[in-house]
Amino acid sequence: MSLIQRNEELTSLERVGLTLQRKEVDRIPAIPLVCGASYRVLGTRYDKWSQDAEIATQSLLAAQELIGQDAFLLLVDLSVEAADFGQELIFPRYSTAYPDFNNQYIKKPAEYEKIKKVNPRETKRMKQVIDIIKGLSKEKGNEVAIMGFIYGPLGVLSQIRGHKDLFVDLIKHPEEVLAAVDVITDVLVEYAIAQVEAGAHAVCVDPLYSSGTVLRNTTWEKFEGPYLKRIADAIRTAGAGVAIHNCGGGVYFEEVIKWADPVAISVAHPAHGSKDWEEHAKTWGQKVITIGCSDPANTGLVFTADEVLEDCKKQIDLFKKHDAGFILSTGCEFPPNGNLLNAAAMVEASRRYGRTSK
Repeated sequence: MSLIQRNEELTSLERVGLTLQRKEVDRIPAIPLVCGASYRVLGTRYDKWSQDAEIATQSLLAAQELIGQDAFLLLVDLSVEAADFGQELIFPRYSTAYPDFNNQYIKKPAEYEKIKKVNPRETKRMKQVIDIIKGLSKEKGNEVAIMGFIYGPLGVLSQIRGHKDLFVDLIKHPEEVLAAVDVITDVLVEYAIAQVEAGAHAVCVDPLYSSGTVLRNTTWEKFEGPYLKRIADAIRTAGAGVAIHNCGGGVYFEEVIKWADPVAISVAHPAHGSKDWEEHAKTWGQKVITIGCSDPANTGLVFTADEVLEDCKKQIDLFKKHDAGFILSTGCEFPPNGNLLNAAAMVEASRRYGRTSK
């Protein structure tokens, strides 16, 4: 049973779907991005959770029963795809996996040609995510929204090459980078389709470098924009919705919408060109659904439950004021070792303050 007494007019799936269509719902959906943090509900370890589809599936189901969030997000870690292209990873016992940066799969520009196509349905880690989606779909696919997750092709490449060296290569070896991005994109297209076939109602793509804190907008467009479009088009053709996640500062909403045309964008900070959330809601609230924007560190590690309620109320009121499309969420993944009761408090905030029915 959830910690919260439920008396809902819609299922979570209906609530999220109608919100994305800008139709009337009973309340604003609440989706704290509880991904890896779910490992703690069943008392397992993070390294086991992130390498075992059955453990992850059962943990996510148990966490959703506890917290009551309106969607699952299938973010395991940002190294899932890179591992299947050959990058060695480190799996901490109680935290997120990451590449072995002392042993990058691509050590010099001439090695970009090592990137070869793989079948995500047969690889170790991407297949694991597909299997988790299948498990969630079987158990909750008619009740709770399932959002797949894919790291954008440039992000995947950065995990394999290393961020610093990749950024140098964007300038000195652009053709080699683009060739590798092209191969990765082909695989990610198939990965996206496989997630939809497994039961994902939408797939969230993370083009992390489409923000002012990382790359210029023109640079990002050159190296990832057209490739993002290929992935987004494949998701829509497969019959699912397209969402974007980017927790960087100053996300390029205009350019991302141009290339991906998503129904929603998940962010931690106001869009590029917006000085605050008020301006963000005015500018983008009628153009795309914003998923956000609770600070995950504060929400998961600092705030009391009452402070979470207060913080979420401010967000809900602001977006309501501008009649802006909004789904209450953390701006990035809920901390793996954060206070899960605060995630439940976010859902409670949507029930108390997010009523929208007339």
